[in-house]
Amino acid sequence: MGTTTMLAARGAKRRDWAAYVVVLLMTAGPPPLHAQQNEDAFDSRNLSGNWERETAIVTYSNVPGSFRSPVNRQLPDQGPTAEPPFTEEGRRLYLENKPGYGPNRREFERNDPFGRCEPAGIPRNLTAEIIEPHDTFEIVQAGDRILQFFEYRHDWREIWMDGRELPALEETWPTWNGFSVGRFEGDTLVVETIGFDARTWLDKYGHPHSEEMRLEERYRLLDADTLELTMTIWDPTIYSEPWQSDTKIYSLNTERHGEWDEQIYCVPAEEFSSQELFGTGNTIE
Repeated sequence: MGTTTMLAARGAKRRDWAAYVVVLLMTAGPPPLHAQQNEDAFDSRNLSGNWERETAIVTYSNVPGSFRSPVNRQLPDQGPTAEPPFTEEGRRLYLENKPGYGPNRREFERNDPFGRCEPAGIPRNLTAEIIEPHDTFEIVQAGDRILQFFEYRHDWREIWMDGRELPALEETWPTWNGFSVGRFEGDTLVVETIGFDARTWLDKYGHPHSEEMRLEERYRLLDADTLELTMTIWDPTIYSEPWQSDTKIYSLNTERHGEWDEQIYCVPAEEFSSQELFGTGNTIE
């Protein structure tokens, strides 16, 4: 057989094989059900992404959360809430605060530190109380730590995931966001934080805390696009027993992946923009 004849034969075999593969794919039908289920599966420990607040409760308070309307995202004041378990000192500090919202709301002479452009801190950053598009935070998992970036003022914190323990409180220096370590318990990310600056409030209702506060956050993915968070505070100086938050719900915002909104740091040059975001109830007048 000549070279030309051999090449022609090989070409014919290849065409026959390609046609066979096409027919096989056309008649094979849909993939098995278990294969489809695997496609729908998600990594329950992958919390990376931009998370947008979906619950209407934008305070720490233990009020049952409810999903807000995607049409009307400007939320009204939540009104009175169950009073937390104050100690005598805690109640005194609470009444000294003059918030623009909640049971202790003041019409004038408000002294919310957030309204003075001071840092919100943790856990207040986590309630994402600023109106959209600033009601988001991003989670980045980076090996030995998790980073959280908060949309408003572009604040951030780190959560150490390398197995270290929390230091003794006296070994820490009070900071706005505290010192955090984390670990996974099954599918739940558990974050413990100490070393807080007592000048921050827990929320816009004026709930105080001391430098001795210890905070536990528990994050859990309900599905690939929904994140659940509950928090518990231990602060015997201010609260007579542990105080647990309501359940916070966040949805994954894929449209904002890798994108930040306007940069607002709440500096004097941006006073007008900051006032618009705070609203009249959350500023110092």
